Amino acid sequence: MREDRAAAGGGRARRLRAMGWMAIALTVALLSLAAGEGGGLALPFQPPGWGHPLGTDDLGRDLAGLLAAGAWTSLLVGGGTVLLALGIGLAAGLVAALGPWWADGLAMRMADMAIALPALLVAIVVAAIFGGSSLQLVLVLGLARWPLIARIVRAEARVALRSELFRAALALGASPLAATRRHLLPPILAAVLPNAGILFGGAILAESTMSFVGLGDAGRTSWGRLAAEAAPYVETAWWMWAGPAAAIAVTAALVAVLTDRASTPAR
Repeated sequence: MREDRAAAGGGRARRLRAMGWMAIALTVALLSLAAGEGGGLALPFQPPGWGHPLGTDDLGRDLAGLLAAGAWTSLLVGGGTVLLALGIGLAAGLVAALGPWWADGLAMRMADMAIALPALLVAIVVAAIFGGSSLQLVLVLGLARWPLIARIVRAEARVALRSELFRAALALGASPLAATRRHLLPPILAAVLPNAGILFGGAILAESTMSFVGLGDAGRTSWGRLAAEAAPYVETAWWMWAGPAAAIAVTAALVAVLTDRASTPAR
């Protein structure tokens, strides 16, 4: 029992550390955004140096500030997609696991139809018809990605319902709500969290792809748009594309690693 409490405490500490790092990264991005694009213009094509750590672009704009502004677009699309997919996926998965057989069948057939849609192709068609928008992209990606979360929640909930700990808690007089909070939700969240990180990275990549081909939100600076603007200068000003490319790769990988570590129990 002491070992179980120690392991649970270690797991909570690990999750708190990961959430702390994510909060710090979000704070840095928002503070950078506040100080970012407001800077004046400098000489164009300045390489990274003391005055401009990431250099300047062909218009003399500071690339560090532009990357910070692009971070806000990525966080908006990635966070919105994850929240929408988690909300629909958790609800559908719990209904499928806890509800009657017909609710299970209905939820899973809807998941089958949603997962068959090519999300990026649908996003391109929507952007071509209605114009590029971050909100439209969040809706398309969130409505296309929830089946992954729903299937995981359904499977984990069914396993947890049959567990001896859950049944023993009910037999000893624990309320269904308390038993669910203590023995049902932790394994579900531990299984869902790494996949939420993967969804976040996928949403960032999708937004960058849309912006790179000119179908992103024209009113927002994004990493994909900066990479597209740097394409004509790929041989003469490497820093113009290196910054956006590194930001996309590092952010997607960092979120995936942090969410995976947060869900891994301490050994």
